[in-house]
Amino acid sequence: MSQWLKSLTGCLCVLTVLMHLVPKGKFSRYVRFYGGLLFFLVAAGPLWKLLAGEGELERLLQLEFLKDDYYDLEASVAGMEELKNDQIKEAYRSELARQIREIALAHGIEAKDVQLSFGEDGYRITGVSMEAAAAVQETLSVPGAEQEDTGAERADLAAAVASVRSEIAGVYTLDLNRIQIRTGETDNGKMAG
Repeated sequence: MSQWLKSLTGCLCVLTVLMHLVPKGKFSRYVRFYGGLLFFLVAAGPLWKLLAGEGELERLLQLEFLKDDYYDLEASVAGMEELKNDQIKEAYRSELARQIREIALAHGIEAKDVQLSFGEDGYRITGVSMEAAAAVQETLSVPGAEQEDTGAERADLAAAVASVRSEIAGVYTLDLNRIQIRTGETDNGKMAG
């Protein structure tokens, strides 16, 4: 709270100084507009954290950057038709697998054995298959005490898997049926995911 007040006060001081330094006219209008926008963003910071949750903004920005990276990759591949070869294709595919592992990690899942299927051109993703496990977290354990896998942990993992499937479908424009995530949990002999 005190950090927010310091930021708000600092922003107000800088805006006041700028308004006195900029001569009257059309530039003062721009300074007043963008200064007011900056002040609003600083003032709305705690409200944004309350609505979006802690770390949610960073995750959303990271996923948007991944989406942009994917579209940039698609555009680059489309422009290099004459340079297509096995090395470019392999680098492209490993970058896509890295992005999918990053999406999973953003939801607290460690993705293993990521396998991608591609269309006839060899570059358009048509399916994703992977093994998922909850990301390892540092915990303090008592010697001799066993860690039990609770139903809540399994439910959290299932919810995270559903979120990962949704994010992958959104970023790579895939049908959810084309995304298979195995968790290793069995329900009556059937793989979950």
